[in-house]
Amino acid sequence: MFNDFNEVVCLGLGGSYSEIAKDKLFKAHDLYLYQVYRPTIKECIDYVDENPNAIAILPIETTYKGIIRETIDNLIVTKNQNIQILAETIVPVNDCILSKTTEFYSITGLIANPNALAKSKTFIREEMPRQLNVVIAENMDESARLLSNYNLTYAIIGTHKTAEIYNLNVLKEHIEDFKNNNRRFIVIGDSVTKPTGKDKTSIVVFLNDRQGALLEIVQIFVKYHINITQINSKMMNNNADEQAIFFDFDGHKDDELIKKLVEDLGKLCEGVRIIGSYARF
Repeated sequence: MFNDFNEVVCLGLGGSYSEIAKDKLFKAHDLYLYQVYRPTIKECIDYVDENPNAIAILPIETTYKGIIRETIDNLIVTKNQNIQILAETIVPVNDCILSKTTEFYSITGLIANPNALAKSKTFIREEMPRQLNVVIAENMDESARLLSNYNLTYAIIGTHKTAEIYNLNVLKEHIEDFKNNNRRFIVIGDSVTKPTGKDKTSIVVFLNDRQGALLEIVQIFVKYHINITQINSKMMNNNADEQAIFFDFDGHKDDELIKKLVEDLGKLCEGVRIIGSYARF
């Protein structure tokens, strides 16, 4: 399936978690694709929408923040309705202090993007100097490139892959406030998947908001004994009466039971779009 593509779009460079997820995909499928970078989720999805030879690797969920709405919201409005979720993977979060020096207690300055700083505020407050000089960067890649302009007492927040790319030392690991945090990534592209026997399907159901509408939909899943693993909703067109409901559930869209489910859902809703059937990680 992935051999039909020749480009992969990643969110971020310089050892980003999207790049780490890409490495896992390449290793699992013995794959190499030309890598393209885009700075936002929307731009990654737009690139795939305009380039059918490309796939994108995007974050869709974190352990402590839950679903990433930007990914889902942009995925359901692609011009190419054949774009599907093709695979998923889990990447453990491990934010690190990286530097050219090997001495953590010599660090007086820190270069990082605001999100990385916010995720590690406890460590920074309790483990780093009170008069720490903080330099704001846009992302991990810019942090690593800016580091070359500073002396050995400066460090950045990055990943092990960042350290590998830029030949930096890992001084501290797991500095993030929320431990045991994972990020779930999806691979999207214009292709189809085959059932593996351990699949999940993602769909979006469009409906006019009315009393009992969601209950009726859930009862269809109960009717066919299909296990729902996640439900999320989104208001459409800035109209509270127009709702898009996202479901993840066990099974593949080519399973006869899932075909019956989708057919029944279509009778209750304004529309149903399957946005992927793929092997569970």
